[in-house]
Amino acid sequence: MLDKNKLSMKRLYRNLITLFCVVLLLGSCTQKKVVIGVSQCGSGVWREKVNKEMRLAQYQYKNVDLLFATAENDGQRQARQIDSMIAKKVDLIVVAPDNVNDVTPAIERAYRAHIPVILFDRKVKSAHYTASIGGDNVEAGREVARFLASKLGGKGTVLEITGLKDASPVIERHRGFHEVMKNYPGIKVVTLDSNWKMERAQELMKQYLDKGGHVDGVFGHSDLGAIGAFQEAERRGIYKQMLIVGIDGLPGIWEGVDRVKRGHFAASYVYPTQGEKIMELAMNILQGKPYKKDNVMQSFLATPENCDAIALQYQDLEAKVKNLDQISGSLDTYTEVSRIQKWMIIVAIVIVLVLLFVIYYIYKVYRKKLQKQKAVARGFIENKEGWAAELNHLDESERYFMDRFKKKILENMGNADMKMDDLGAEMQLSKVQLYRKVKAMTGKTPAELLKEMRLQRAYTLLQQTDKTISEVSAEVGFAVPGYFSSCFKKQFGVLPTDIRNEQATKKE
Repeated sequence: MLDKNKLSMKRLYRNLITLFCVVLLLGSCTQKKVVIGVSQCGSGVWREKVNKEMRLAQYQYKNVDLLFATAENDGQRQARQIDSMIAKKVDLIVVAPDNVNDVTPAIERAYRAHIPVILFDRKVKSAHYTASIGGDNVEAGREVARFLASKLGGKGTVLEITGLKDASPVIERHRGFHEVMKNYPGIKVVTLDSNWKMERAQELMKQYLDKGGHVDGVFGHSDLGAIGAFQEAERRGIYKQMLIVGIDGLPGIWEGVDRVKRGHFAASYVYPTQGEKIMELAMNILQGKPYKKDNVMQSFLATPENCDAIALQYQDLEAKVKNLDQISGSLDTYTEVSRIQKWMIIVAIVIVLVLLFVIYYIYKVYRKKLQKQKAVARGFIENKEGWAAELNHLDESERYFMDRFKKKILENMGNADMKMDDLGAEMQLSKVQLYRKVKAMTGKTPAELLKEMRLQRAYTLLQQTDKTISEVSAEVGFAVPGYFSSCFKKQFGVLPTDIRNEQATKKE
């Protein structure tokens, strides 16, 4: 019996573990997360604005996670970051390449791994990408050239301060700028290669002026480059003698548009961020919706004539973004609470299922035990030869005990004064030990078994002999015939006289 119980418990544990794993699997697979990796070539206000817009836009879509990485203007580092995203099997990668040489192979590896790639703001030396989105850098260079040429009247010296020379925006802005400037032979262009940093631009401006260089206009490939040039010119007290133009046109104090408004810049080309457009393109690709491979975002120059209107638009947009930030914060809180509640529900379901399973198991074990006890009691009460040997669920010692107990009862059945204490003593057991042992195996007390056995014997005697009811009552150990008749009726639903009359009718 112990071995069978151990096997049953092992099956129960195995079933519970399987059930728990299935529920957890169902809970975790209800909604698949889409993971979009974003690899920025560097940091700074402009790229932070892009990231912020993407984060806000992601709330338009369900179950989207953004994984951000910044290469800090290190192409090899960015290639490693992209490889890491490939290893994590993200669903899509948005890349603003640091330079075309180091990053192109990593983008091709992602493309070959069947991970869609969106080039943002910059290009690479490969056609192995899914889509691109960003401003028209060639047109930005042309627009700045046309503006400076017009303001200078086609004469003067313009200092061009670039970003990193291997970056596609630098290559394209330089090309667009010179396409226009070659039409103005009266303008001399001096190109200084920088690295997008304000400090480096200021140092280049200082070196140029220290050598006696003359400047009528400055074209910074970014607002940071333009600010570096301005700071050196301001230090020398000559910034009002030159026209300074940058590219970015960001909102906020001391940024591009604000510099135009203060008179530090003659203009700033508003280079579009529009992170929400990037998210829209990414989700169209992932959801199998139509999309264009190359997407160009048009822009314009912020000048003293329109900078106030642009600043107001930025302020209005900033207020909306702030409101969206608050909403997104609430959404994050709600999402976290919802996630916790979901797992609490899953745990509650698991607990309920486990409890139901345990209750069912206990019921099944109890029912099986009850059936076995009934079988023992039935065999015990019925005077059948070799009954104990048929009870396979009992071990040998238990069958021996029940067989011996039955024989003792049969020997003393006619004794109306027989007590369980005396019967237990004959079997070398106390009354309590006898009670527990018999109850465990039959579900009945020794007294109940004795009474039912006596009544069963009486029923047989009434059917098979001509003895009177009083004689039968005395033979099976009932001292009072009236009490015997009452117990008989309760056990079989008929009186002893009914059995006797039935026998008489059959004989006739």
